[in-house]
Amino acid sequence: MKLGLPTYLFRITEKFSRFIAYTILTVAALVLFVPMVWMVLSAFTPQSELQTAVPMRRTFSAFDIRFLWQWDKARSWLTSYFTTENFHSPETGTGLFDITAMPRYEFATAPVHAPIVRAWWHITGRTADPNAPDWKRPVLAGRLILWFENTLFIALAVTALSVLLNAMAGYAFAKFEFWGHKTLFWLILATIMIPGQVTLIPLFLLFTHVFGWYDSFLAVILPQVAAPVGIFLMRQYIRGLPSQLEDAARIDGCSEIGIFRHVIVPLSKPILAVWAIFTFIGAWKAFLWPLVITDNQNMFMLEVGLKTLQFTAGPRNIGVVMSAAVLASIPMVIVFFLFQKYLTKGLTIGAVKG
Repeated sequence: MKLGLPTYLFRITEKFSRFIAYTILTVAALVLFVPMVWMVLSAFTPQSELQTAVPMRRTFSAFDIRFLWQWDKARSWLTSYFTTENFHSPETGTGLFDITAMPRYEFATAPVHAPIVRAWWHITGRTADPNAPDWKRPVLAGRLILWFENTLFIALAVTALSVLLNAMAGYAFAKFEFWGHKTLFWLILATIMIPGQVTLIPLFLLFTHVFGWYDSFLAVILPQVAAPVGIFLMRQYIRGLPSQLEDAARIDGCSEIGIFRHVIVPLSKPILAVWAIFTFIGAWKAFLWPLVITDNQNMFMLEVGLKTLQFTAGPRNIGVVMSAAVLASIPMVIVFFLFQKYLTKGLTIGAVKG
């Protein structure tokens, strides 16, 4: 079937507009990707190259397109301008893994896994002498491993508690009508406009003077659990679920907790997955509150630990900081590629429900 001229012109214009939009977005994505590439290259570049006015200028100027097929020259170029000494340098002891090394006993008794280790020692009847030479032996990258462990433990705990509590609150606001429930919901939602820095000092005083939880995992976890955005998303999604299912469950004698567990949760898996991913990413990247409430290096989260490397490694040791940043970004890159479908859905899921 032949198309009329207006329809044909419209399709040509639509395709051309789409081509222009994709081109602009591709260029913007490449520009935003430059810092990531720069970070990775800096992590594997010798310090002598990073100290120049334009880092890696000599690295790129020495590159020749013939390296793509002349493997011997390419190997010589790689060994001259790229190194793994920023990660581990046995000769100088200035690599990332060397700076973050710690005694074996201190590593074994770190707060994040000390209960498990001590329980194992109790079961096996084993004892550990912190002054013994074997227990004084340094564990390479031990403190860096602890920062990863602390961050993973806190992120998982915050995610589990946040999904549970926000889902319960969202269910209550979506399906129950009690006195003042609308006012209370909008008051909770209004707290989004309060900057986190404003509540920093009251939170610090509450957890240190009232609860006495300074340098405690509980103090890091609890303030991140309840989130107004999470309650809003849960409410909007659960409001769209048919109430007939809940009425049928009540007729069958199911309690409200049973309805939430057997009806609401299974039907709300999409929004639960979305909120779990967003919460995990936010908890993994938390910096300001963990920096304020923790002082023990063995309890630092990854972002806080990376900040201390700027002082431990020296202000001009850029390679060590970049190598740590590369390792810290790997989990988030993996999470993004595995769950990008849910991340995209989370941008619109609250706007189309309810």
